[in-house]
Amino acid sequence: MAFHRDPESMKRFYDGFHPWYRFVEGNTGRSNAAALSVLDPDGSRFAQDSILEHCCGTGSLALEIAPRCASYAGRDQSEGMLGRARQRWNARFGAGTSAPFKSESVLDFADPSGSVDWVAISFALHLFPPADEEGILGSFLKAARKGAFVIEHTTSFSPFLSLVEAAEGSWYESYKRIDFPAMAQRLGTSFIEREIKGARVMEFLKGTRNNDL
Repeated sequence: MAFHRDPESMKRFYDGFHPWYRFVEGNTGRSNAAALSVLDPDGSRFAQDSILEHCCGTGSLALEIAPRCASYAGRDQSEGMLGRARQRWNARFGAGTSAPFKSESVLDFADPSGSVDWVAISFALHLFPPADEEGILGSFLKAARKGAFVIEHTTSFSPFLSLVEAAEGSWYESYKRIDFPAMAQRLGTSFIEREIKGARVMEFLKGTRNNDL
């Protein structure tokens, strides 16, 4: 039977692991930058929008997307990871800037309907069981005026990634089998998916039903 961490165990894992997370930030940063080059190729798509990122970790997506949007906020359940995110934010944007991060479990996310333009999650959705993944995206879409986007691991077989995720206690192998187009249909959104080097980019868009965008 596969080993899976529950949310509290995952929080303790990242609270302990965060000092060493800097060794993977280069990879996640490059993957997020590549994903944004697909989501926002000319840098103007989110210029007037507010973006809330959940499971923001140490801020790899935050540092890439904050300059592209009108406002950014990040949340994560691990105070250790958030501490590192604040350090990185201040190093990038100045020690006098207020780092827009706060502590919250994504399973407790219940922001008001239409309170933000976009909700994002990067390399974290696979940490949860499939049933929770749909619930998480549903809560994102309730809060979002325009939609939600997901940056994730690819589904291509990788012995190294499978081994790492198994040790982490994630639901990566189950995540790879989820039918996200069907999930989008159940959630009442259109769906766009792209595979790029190092990442899978998925958009759940409100206000349109054209899956050929």
